[in-house]
Amino acid sequence: MPLRRTRVQRRIGLGLACAALVTLAVVLWRGDVESPGTATWISVVSAVVSACAFVADLLNGFRDGTPNQGDRGRQAADALAEAVRGQWAAEAQLRRLQDPEPLNVRWSRVGPPLADHQDNIHRGRPVPPPRDGDQQLSRIAEAFAAVPSHRLVVLGGPGAGKSILAVQFVLDVLKAREPGGPVPVLFPLAGWNPQSLTLREWLAERLSAEYRTLTVSAGDSILAHQLLASGLILPVLDGFDELSPPAQGEALRRLNAELDDRLPVLLTSRTTAWSRAVQAGDVLTAAEVVELRRLDFGTARTYLERTARPDGRGSTSWTPVLRAVPPGPLTEVLGTPLMVALARTVYGDTSRDPAELLDAGRFPTAESIEEHLLDAFVPAAFGDAPGSTWRPDAAHRWLRRLARGLDGPAPDRHAPDGHDRRRGTWRLAWWELPDAMPRALRVIGPALTALLATAALLVPLAWYGKGVVGNWDSPLSMVLHLTGIFAGLCCGFACLLPARADTPQGPRRLARTAVTLIAVAAPLAVVAGLLAPPLFGLRLGDAITPRPVWFFNGCAFGLILSMLFAVAGLPRRPPPLGLPWAGSASGLGTVRALAGGLAVAGTVLLTVRLVVPAMTCLAAGLLLFLAGLRHAERAATQFAGPAAVLRGFGTGLLRGFLVCSLIGVAASAVVGGIVGAFAAYEVRSAPSLGNGQRIDGWYVRVAADGIRTVESRKQYAGELLPRGPRIMPLAVPRHAGIAYNGRTPEPFHQPVRIRMERGGPVLITAGRPRADAWNVVSELPPGVRRWLAYRSTPAVIADVVVPLAEFGVLIGAIGGCASGVYRALSTPSDTLRAAGPQSTLRTDRAATAARSAIAAVLAGGICLALIPVVGSGGALGTMHTELWVPVGTSALALSAWGRLLTARIWLAVTGRAPWRLMAFLEEAHRRGVLRQSGAHYEFRHLRLQQRLAGAADHTSPVASPAGSPVS
Repeated sequence: MPLRRTRVQRRIGLGLACAALVTLAVVLWRGDVESPGTATWISVVSAVVSACAFVADLLNGFRDGTPNQGDRGRQAADALAEAVRGQWAAEAQLRRLQDPEPLNVRWSRVGPPLADHQDNIHRGRPVPPPRDGDQQLSRIAEAFAAVPSHRLVVLGGPGAGKSILAVQFVLDVLKAREPGGPVPVLFPLAGWNPQSLTLREWLAERLSAEYRTLTVSAGDSILAHQLLASGLILPVLDGFDELSPPAQGEALRRLNAELDDRLPVLLTSRTTAWSRAVQAGDVLTAAEVVELRRLDFGTARTYLERTARPDGRGSTSWTPVLRAVPPGPLTEVLGTPLMVALARTVYGDTSRDPAELLDAGRFPTAESIEEHLLDAFVPAAFGDAPGSTWRPDAAHRWLRRLARGLDGPAPDRHAPDGHDRRRGTWRLAWWELPDAMPRALRVIGPALTALLATAALLVPLAWYGKGVVGNWDSPLSMVLHLTGIFAGLCCGFACLLPARADTPQGPRRLARTAVTLIAVAAPLAVVAGLLAPPLFGLRLGDAITPRPVWFFNGCAFGLILSMLFAVAGLPRRPPPLGLPWAGSASGLGTVRALAGGLAVAGTVLLTVRLVVPAMTCLAAGLLLFLAGLRHAERAATQFAGPAAVLRGFGTGLLRGFLVCSLIGVAASAVVGGIVGAFAAYEVRSAPSLGNGQRIDGWYVRVAADGIRTVESRKQYAGELLPRGPRIMPLAVPRHAGIAYNGRTPEPFHQPVRIRMERGGPVLITAGRPRADAWNVVSELPPGVRRWLAYRSTPAVIADVVVPLAEFGVLIGAIGGCASGVYRALSTPSDTLRAAGPQSTLRTDRAATAARSAIAAVLAGGICLALIPVVGSGGALGTMHTELWVPVGTSALALSAWGRLLTARIWLAVTGRAPWRLMAFLEEAHRRGVLRQSGAHYEFRHLRLQQRLAGAADHTSPVASPAGSPVS
């Protein structure tokens, strides 16, 4: 009954909200309101906002009770198990591990000195004798369960099948797992530094990094720590040999000290590395140790013949080769699962004959056959499909270039070529591809993308918007202004934005942002003060602007945008975003309802002929509706309902408004003080002129009320531009360099008088209304101009600082909206549970568009409310709308998807990757050359990676991909 009552209340509330909006639209359309003044706009905005808030509140619904920590941990473990099962089942299918069945890899028990005493392993119970089939790949989970300590070490040589066993173990354990049971998770040991991190700390760190949902707080710790402490994680530690030799002994000591009944383990290692570590330290206490045997030739022969294409007699291309092959290099090579798998792929095409492997002249050793199989694998993988986009030789070339640079670990977390150095292996994350570009291009690329996205909207609005955005006086001024914006964005992105999303945003960081902004803006103020000191005060709109000032105005504009994004927390290296509402029925419903509200608001605004805000609402509503329909990748944090998002928005809004206002006012005061000082110097150097003195055709005099006045008794050619009701028209010299913005000028040609009143210079002509003479006085003779502007130094500086301070408050209002939206909706994607890199990319694109759309709508709402308050005739001009436009467009460049656009172009132009890089990587994955690990790509095997990179298989500590099919 309560649920039914709630649904009825929701429907009634939604109906009332829609009825209110429709009624308002009808009233405005019929013209029952006398004039669409400030009250009307406030009513429109209030109705829309109230309806949207009411819809969000209704859709919040009832909340389920908060589960206790134990239930929460088991739920998290079940979700993790689902992700791991999907990941490795897909990879096993792609690797054809079950086609027709896995290779029959066998093992045998190993005793001392590589293993502990049998009494410790089996706790005094007799060792069960091996039965036929016990030591096979399909029985690995049972063998692990039979060890009382639940500790198993798997040894083997390169390519012996350790990772085949590890993958099969994960799938078998998950198949038998009950809800709430331990989850097997593969961990590449190459990323562990046992000398600085304990095992549990490192496991929790890796879980948190790969599975962002486990970073949620759970009491005094996070979920990752809770799962480990509760025994809900079964670590499968892959690649003990990939640790450096000094670290191997310390790692073994850590394992013995930290493993207990709640932390079982399966560990893989090369036999030589394990033997070295045990000799230098100790065995793994109570752990069963097994060693993988080499494949016997009969098993390899049977597998290759069963997987090759038979002819009419049941024979295959392998039959004559393997039936008559004598003991030698080929027999040795086919003793490892890796080489058997490569041989299957290379000679799966009937155009190639495996008999060439018997040529002793070409292949005198086993190593030469292995190199041949590794070299031929990629062309064979790409050569069996007609009409493929990439030729085999081109695919081989691209993969060689992607695999280069692996001849030794680098100290950085992420190498500049996209390789994950901490894991010691090539691990491509598409959102890290921009790191392959030179440092300068990592800033220039997003800045150029932001400029193009902003110009695509700003230029048409300036040309056809009829004054919504101030136009330029000439194409050259437009180019200079946009170039200045680009320079400001480059400087701001490099100096103001945090490096990463997890960079602390405390008071110290914000103070540093303010100081940096002021330090960068101060030289611009000096240049502006030298070029065009504002003798009559500062005006940001409807003013004749010298060409060089357009450039410096653009620089300041770009810096302001960068500061807004810095306060909002947008980093230079953003992670891929997830849709916060993905996987939540209530969240999807809320988003769709919000999209409907925006569509209704856009319709209402369209009826009152506010075309630009209306189109913004309609476009944002469409993007949100599409995002609400998308079943996207899950976000890294669980969706807590609309109320939590609104609380995050409110916190970000308040914080952004305060911080942006403080920084904006402080920077404006400094810049205004510098520019005002230059203006005061010019004003105070005005010549002393007598009353009635004539200079260049202008007569100066001081009126009886003390107001300075200049007048021309000759005919003065000018124009009056209307600026709205109850606002003085704008007087400009005829053919002046100023944009009309759709206004029809009224020319005049007669004597004029200019009075320097308290509100600024006023032009008086016979038979015409008083007009704003700000642009006329800018063309007076220098001596007359300085004399007319003469006043006290504090007044001169105040006339510059006050408009800039007002602009600072405007920055705070728009910056608060941007900060609230970006902080509430910037939810990282869950890269571990992702269906793949392509899906993560599409989700990030959708989340970025939705986030930018909401930011643009809210900033536009603020501007809509400011239009009747500020007016186009004020000192701020149309700066409020000029700031609103790029709040949404420029942020596209600061997303992972936006940065990838420039990275892909640079990689293709420099020949380091194909133009369709993501499609190529997906094709390589489909053909078995790469494998997916969540949202990442990895090479199928370390040996293949090293061979493609041109490096031999050496003993330096390099990691193999976690859970690669063979090892």
